Amino acid sequence: MKNILLVILLIPFFAISQTKIQGIVLDSKTKQPLPFASIITNTNFGTLTDVDGKFYIKTKNTFNQISISYVGYQSVSVAIHKNDKFIRVKLKSSIENLEEVLITAKENPALQIIRNAIKNKSKNNIEKSLNSFKFNSYNKILVTANPDSINGNVDSVFVVKEGVKTFKKLDSSNYKFKKEIDKQHLYISEKISEFQFQKGKKKKEVILASRMAGLQQPIYELLAITFQDFSFYNEFYTLAGTQYTNPIANNALKQYNYKILDTIATESGNSILIYFKPKEKKEVLGIEGVMYLDTKSFAITKAIAELKGIVNIKAVQNFNYIKKYNTWFPKNMNVILKKGVNSENISLFGGTVKFSKGQKNDTLKNTRKKGPSDVTYFISKSVNSNVKINIPVVVKKSSSTMQFNDDAHKKTAAFWNNYRTDSLTTRGKNTYTTLDSLALKDGIEKKINLARNILKGYYPTKYINLNIGKIINLNNYEGLRIGFGGETNSNFSPKYKLESYLAYGTKDTDFKYSFGVSFRLHKETNTWFGVNYTNDLKEAASLDFIAENTSFSPINPRNLNVSKFYQYKTVSTYIKHDIQPNFEAKIQLNSGDYKPLFEYQFISSTKNLSEYKLTTATLGLQYNPKSEYMNSPLGKLKIRNRFPQFTLQLTKSFENIFDSDFDFTQLNFRILHKIKRLRKATTHILFEGGIVFGDAPISHLYNSTPNYTFKNPWRKRITLAGKNSFETMGYNEFISDKFIAIHLKHEIKSFKITKKFKPQLTIVTRVAIGDIKNSSYHLGLDFKSLKKGYIESGLEFNSLFKGFGLSAFYRYGAYKNPEWSDNLAVKLTYKLRLGF
Repeated sequence: MKNILLVILLIPFFAISQTKIQGIVLDSKTKQPLPFASIITNTNFGTLTDVDGKFYIKTKNTFNQISISYVGYQSVSVAIHKNDKFIRVKLKSSIENLEEVLITAKENPALQIIRNAIKNKSKNNIEKSLNSFKFNSYNKILVTANPDSINGNVDSVFVVKEGVKTFKKLDSSNYKFKKEIDKQHLYISEKISEFQFQKGKKKKEVILASRMAGLQQPIYELLAITFQDFSFYNEFYTLAGTQYTNPIANNALKQYNYKILDTIATESGNSILIYFKPKEKKEVLGIEGVMYLDTKSFAITKAIAELKGIVNIKAVQNFNYIKKYNTWFPKNMNVILKKGVNSENISLFGGTVKFSKGQKNDTLKNTRKKGPSDVTYFISKSVNSNVKINIPVVVKKSSSTMQFNDDAHKKTAAFWNNYRTDSLTTRGKNTYTTLDSLALKDGIEKKINLARNILKGYYPTKYINLNIGKIINLNNYEGLRIGFGGETNSNFSPKYKLESYLAYGTKDTDFKYSFGVSFRLHKETNTWFGVNYTNDLKEAASLDFIAENTSFSPINPRNLNVSKFYQYKTVSTYIKHDIQPNFEAKIQLNSGDYKPLFEYQFISSTKNLSEYKLTTATLGLQYNPKSEYMNSPLGKLKIRNRFPQFTLQLTKSFENIFDSDFDFTQLNFRILHKIKRLRKATTHILFEGGIVFGDAPISHLYNSTPNYTFKNPWRKRITLAGKNSFETMGYNEFISDKFIAIHLKHEIKSFKITKKFKPQLTIVTRVAIGDIKNSSYHLGLDFKSLKKGYIESGLEFNSLFKGFGLSAFYRYGAYKNPEWSDNLAVKLTYKLRLGF
């Protein structure tokens, strides 16, 4: 009898208890959602609503009641019934509490808490308060869907025409998708890292193991993408590759509204929940979320940041209190991306990926409510372990912020299992097996290698990377220049390279060529020794640097009108070495013959030369203090290109060594800087120049990079604009043995006139000043001095049609021409958009 009574008493409990529920919390009067309301089950499981007031609870323990609280509202408890799947909870505002806050507080009390958090950032930021630390991190990335979230039925598609609905076809995509997602994820990758930090240096990540489904070798560049910042204390917080002003940045009070939500107990006391939201609604959505701030130290104990638009992004970061060091250390973090329901635009990965609302097709009607794209999501989870603080840690070459160990993609299952904090499920194993097989069949790795090299200007074959930039070029002396060249790759040998090219000019009907060999002396410092012979042409009086330019441009439009070249036949030997990954040095010894290919003669009291020999030693330095690099099996990879960037080159010519005709010293420099305001205008600054001590021939003087021709009729002057050239300065109009120039370009944010038509305006000003000591020594050229200073300004209207634009520049100041049309330059511009 007792057992029967017990069963009768337990029936109601089993009837109403469950392990999951979802719903929304609303204001009872306005029906507006209440973001980040606190929800606790009767089994003490707690969560918060998202920015849309929605919540989802899934626990191992059954519960039959939830309690909801929100500052300024009356708390309620809601019973959960057996059949409840989605509930709506309406909270009534608490007038008394609101009036009390208004009476007792002169301002929003959350503002003082935020001020304290900002004030104590340096004490709570572990990268400033600790001398050193290191820890392991296990990261897993999934592209997947919950099999229960989609109906596996076969649906019907109808066409609506003139109000009549007609059956078109059956849609089995949901059925196929559910069948596939039951067995495996859409994608999976894993990574095990050791993070190292030493005060005064950058944090470094050493990748111990990495695995990407479908790839034997990972895509190293993808490992460098910041989906979520490690630190929540920087001025900017990075989410999905895009920077946002941190809610506790120094100027955050001007950009965010704040609200106290609740106070909860933590390991070291209590934390106040502060809700933050951007003050202004801008074209591209900003982050909002909740910070948990310790009531004593004002350290962040947990942070949630969300973007709700066409794409939903939610990032969560939890911190663990370490009593010995009185600090909150990052414990784990995750970020989720999925399809959104709002129409706000979202910009990801620094603006390279943008989402905006598309046009709806009202003629097609589908009986299904959700499709694969509605339930598929991306999730990245990282869990930290083996944390060690203030122990001896030496971070070598910290500008190489990532190091990929050579055997990281070859680790055994035992190694993985030793570090995994989240077990690899059957679905995960099936994902690896399926995608590895498909990628091998479709040659995915070969396609990735092709794309990687094309962006660098090479077409890869098994042993040789062909230089695309050598295939075709144009200039006014050679006409059409056709060539072929390249270098051996790591498949041929990782320790030495052979390189060569051959080119032919259709106008000068002559061949040019080069061949050489180089040997790697040290992998970690990227030290190479090389020798080569070159017979080629170069523009006379151009500013030249031996530091290699890694950017790829198949045709330089400025070359179309360049006609003053010199031929050089030289033997060179060099050694290049990374002092730091962001500080490169190259020493080069050169000797050979130089011949100007135009009427030119150098005549001084001791020399009368139309051709000459030079023996030179050159030291080139390239310093990019804020750029970051990865050491990978492919070599050094730049993973973050940042500014300023400094180039310095010192050249010494030795007279009478190997019959050299000149004794001079040349110093060249270039400084590049870019000031990029958060989702606003960008300012480019180029400061460059050079000086020659002693008498040098035309090959080692400066023409200030002109790009204008005084052809008639005037329409023939309309050509393509150069990258950093004086658009109104005539070719070889000015020659200097000392000069400085500054180029200022202010790119205003694109004007969104239509969905496809988004022109962009750039304001440009360029200034140069220089002089030449013995201009009478250089016969055959009619040129002027730059000592009065040269000025031009103009406007660029870019992206008017298919990447093409139009620009106009005007020359003024001391070198203004008498005829106004000779001061005006109209040029076509072109910006290549690769779409990724």
